[in-house]
Amino acid sequence: MVVLEVGLAMVLLVSAGLLLRSFAKMLEVDPGFEPSHVLTASLALPGVNYPTQQKVNAFFSTLQQRLESEPGVKSVGFASNIPIVGQNSGRLIAPQGYVKGRDEGMIIVSNYLTLGNYFEAVHIPLIRGRYLGMSDDQPTAPLVTVISQSLASRYFPGKNPIGLKIKVGPDFASPMPAMTVVGVVGDIKQGARDEATVPQMYEPLSQGAADLGPFASMMGVHGDMNLVIRTTEDPVGLVNALNGTVHQLDPLLPVANVNTMDEIVAATESSRRFNAIILTCFAGIALLLSLLGIYGVMAYSVSERTSEIAIRIALGATRQDVLLKMLRHAFSLTVLGGTIGLAASLGLTRLLSSLLYNVKPLDVSVITSALILLLLCSSLAASIPARRAASVEPMQALRSE
Repeated sequence: MVVLEVGLAMVLLVSAGLLLRSFAKMLEVDPGFEPSHVLTASLALPGVNYPTQQKVNAFFSTLQQRLESEPGVKSVGFASNIPIVGQNSGRLIAPQGYVKGRDEGMIIVSNYLTLGNYFEAVHIPLIRGRYLGMSDDQPTAPLVTVISQSLASRYFPGKNPIGLKIKVGPDFASPMPAMTVVGVVGDIKQGARDEATVPQMYEPLSQGAADLGPFASMMGVHGDMNLVIRTTEDPVGLVNALNGTVHQLDPLLPVANVNTMDEIVAATESSRRFNAIILTCFAGIALLLSLLGIYGVMAYSVSERTSEIAIRIALGATRQDVLLKMLRHAFSLTVLGGTIGLAASLGLTRLLSSLLYNVKPLDVSVITSALILLLLCSSLAASIPARRAASVEPMQALRSE
């Protein structure tokens, strides 16, 4: 029973170690932005009250100015989507000068519409060129876009993309209007940190449909936006000011999905964190049971072998010899159970491969750590009975017999 308990503990320790190591690897991934001190919310302007894009932009611009005047607010911006919550709407593009491979399909990137100081609010790093600004949202402004670094390196290899063109559609020869690349920014994670990143492009809110040429009217008005506010203090303290400012501009407009960016990021990690915690708890319980089993076996062995131990000591065995003999017994149980558990782990941990990120199911460091932990804990569990055996007084023990 003790051997089986140790084997089960070994399996659970290895599994928990793999999930914990995987979770730690995921936390090391740079999401591409700075989530701390950021408050987010969703605003949906009704088309009845905001029938044109100019009215929508005017509302958001006024809201930005008022919020940036609040104490502790550094920057305010708007976007059709925010990082981490999932991939934004895809857009079919044709980069200038790029020749697709024979088996290469259509080029689809994740498209974001922005307004205000969105990049500054989210802290997406600027690599080349400039961010989008308020001047780009003017009716007469030329069509421009900011692209992510992965898009630039993949579709403009070896070139400075600033000043080059991108068109919406499958071919750059199409009659669609061309957008000029004015900036390159870092890639952001659009989902959990362990998910693949799709190249991104950003457009001014007013130009969100202009690059579609004759199909622009089909897009309608973009009134659903996500608000991001970067603060110097706890962003939760700004919730009341946000609600009050919005309702001053439009008393009937609801402010939805108010969260800090840290909360949003934590939510994407919750499933992995839960799996790791649950399996670690089970591993801890199994380890405790195995230690109690080892302690019980050793204590029973000492009580049954008291006379034998006394005779050994009387015949010249040192107390250190007795102590080592008892510990070897405990080690033999642990090694046998650990070996059985290790053999079971080799097969069972492969079932965890879908839950692992950047960690192999047979990670040597995790397996070694689990085995060392088992040996150390078994030594601790066996030390008390072993010391009791080594302290037996031969004459007193033999008299009692």
